[in-house]
Amino acid sequence: MAEIDDFLQGLYRQEVGTITCKDERLAALREAMGDFPKATMLEATCLYKRQHPSFTESAYVLPTTAELKLPFRLFEPVGGNKEAVVLALHGHGAGAEEALQEDSSHNAFALKLVEQGAVVVLSELAGFGARKRKQDQSEQNSCFSLASHLLLYGKTLAGLRVFECARLLDWIGETRRGNVGCIGFSGGALIGLLLAATDERIKATVLSGFASLMRDSILASRHCLDNYIPGLLAIGETPQLLELVKPRALFIESGSDDHLFPSESVKHALHESKWGEAHFFAGGHQVNGTKAIPWLLNELGKEQQQRGTV
Repeated sequence: MAEIDDFLQGLYRQEVGTITCKDERLAALREAMGDFPKATMLEATCLYKRQHPSFTESAYVLPTTAELKLPFRLFEPVGGNKEAVVLALHGHGAGAEEALQEDSSHNAFALKLVEQGAVVVLSELAGFGARKRKQDQSEQNSCFSLASHLLLYGKTLAGLRVFECARLLDWIGETRRGNVGCIGFSGGALIGLLLAATDERIKATVLSGFASLMRDSILASRHCLDNYIPGLLAIGETPQLLELVKPRALFIESGSDDHLFPSESVKHALHESKWGEAHFFAGGHQVNGTKAIPWLLNELGKEQQQRGTV
């Protein structure tokens, strides 16, 4: 019935952005995502190390809670800029492996970062690949079952993923030098935005296939449950969330034919937030990277120069 639509539209107009102070928004965002207990030790176990022609690949597992271990791969280019570390956050699909595949919507963005000289940390987000629940092994992911369980405890799947990425930043901080940036695609871009908003260790952020108004994306059609955080619209629509990254660098890329996160809505969000650079390319829901990757490495290089002059 139309009255249901009218009711939801009225809620949207009434509730969006009712928290106006930046500090209060950040506090509310952290609370909405939920908190998780840290593992007592911050020590990653190396599973293997392989030498490729132009880079070294190492696989690790890092305890994040008493029960959870985060698998990730570290890619270090031969002769590259060891001062630029990029956290690569994959979207929906087969998991982290897609960020290494040319024929994926991810367009092998993790490998392209390595090829252009960055140290890349590619983790497997909870609910994908080897981190699915037993009951979901025949499914593409465990997002629905994980998210629905966590919501009953006042926690969220997005919050768990952000928490694990923050623990990875702890490990990076103890084992490596240099500035850290992140690039996320689609659902991984949501995690990148939330991480950058709540953790100032992220110095530059790229969001790909994302950043439309929620009104035009996750509220306009059926999306995965991992996109939904209780009370998020009261904290702010996408422009207000983008503003939380200020003054650190932000870049958004969007395909003109992206059916999940429409590019016209991305332009609206950017215009309203007055923060961030952008590349709008001919294409669909996919990573492009032609401008975003050089921008990210340049921003991390500028950060390093600034640190060197302090």
